[in-house]
Amino acid sequence: MASCQKNSNGKLRTETQGSEHKETFRDEEKEKLSTLRRTTKYGIAATLGNLLYGHFLVASNFPRDHRQDSWLLSKSPLPTVTLSLLYVLGVTWIGPKLMAKRKPFEGLRNIMVAYNAFQVAYSAWLVYELGMSGWFGSYSFRCQTCDFSDDPMAVRMMHASYWYYFSKFIDFLDTIFFVLHKKYEHISVLHVCHHSLMPISMWYGVRYQPGGHNTLMGLLNSFVHVVMYGYYLLAAMGPKVRPFLWWKKHVTTLQIVQFVTVITHALQLTVTECPGVPAALNLWVGLNALMFLGLFADFYVKSYREKRASAKQKAQATSTSRVSEAPLYSKIQSKLPPNSVAGTAYQTLDTSEKMALRSRLGAI
Repeated sequence: MASCQKNSNGKLRTETQGSEHKETFRDEEKEKLSTLRRTTKYGIAATLGNLLYGHFLVASNFPRDHRQDSWLLSKSPLPTVTLSLLYVLGVTWIGPKLMAKRKPFEGLRNIMVAYNAFQVAYSAWLVYELGMSGWFGSYSFRCQTCDFSDDPMAVRMMHASYWYYFSKFIDFLDTIFFVLHKKYEHISVLHVCHHSLMPISMWYGVRYQPGGHNTLMGLLNSFVHVVMYGYYLLAAMGPKVRPFLWWKKHVTTLQIVQFVTVITHALQLTVTECPGVPAALNLWVGLNALMFLGLFADFYVKSYREKRASAKQKAQATSTSRVSEAPLYSKIQSKLPPNSVAGTAYQTLDTSEKMALRSRLGAI
């Protein structure tokens, strides 16, 4: 009878623990979804804010490059804005809602390997094209105007700039994979704003300045993507390559260096003259890079510095608590008569406890 009671109590305890675990999991899911709702607002605001800047400060003051009039998505910024807004709503609201009662997708490893390999190759090709079109040769890092002629190098730069703009739509798949895997903690404000505002800002850049000073940003960003998607490619290959992924934080460092370089390169024209480079467009590049620098720096501190400090504090606290577990037998023994049987027994226990404590500390 007692055995049956123990079994029923153990079963009840297990069921209680299981329900508590499920409830905790649901609370965590609700918190993640609530965070995504707030991210939606920031993504929409970033997209529409860049649209308004481009319309009033760029399109209203400078002529379009008519060499691209017949190209896909080039006639109006509205299709680009629509795609960006659908992206924001899809990854922060529609997608998570559709995945609410579904388990994370499995079996996507081969697709992700192929996707990341494509991104590495595509980004490397953009680095080559943007470099060979000017930055590896004739372009000046101090002041470079855009060539709107039909010169082969100018046309090559225009094509490279357009395909860089087009790559920003392909980058949407990064977040879609997060949704399919239900890794909502990766869909941060930084991530969504970065992906949502890039297409519309690049649309104005390509339509009004498809070459010249500000294309350095595209070159640097494409190089960073070669490294970043190379890391993702290795990570998607599974546990066997994880020992070789120690350099993750250096990818973030490289992104921060990229933004510092872009800011310096763009804002230098505020103190030096460079006729032919629109100040509004140049300032736009600098301000967006400054915003991303702040977000990436905050991400770096939270992801690496604070976690490292927290882990160190936990290790110190654990070590201190273990050391504080000093034996109490010595205190008891001091109150016992010397050379008594009880005193000898407590002395033996005290010695054994000290040896066990040293053994535990040695294993830390």
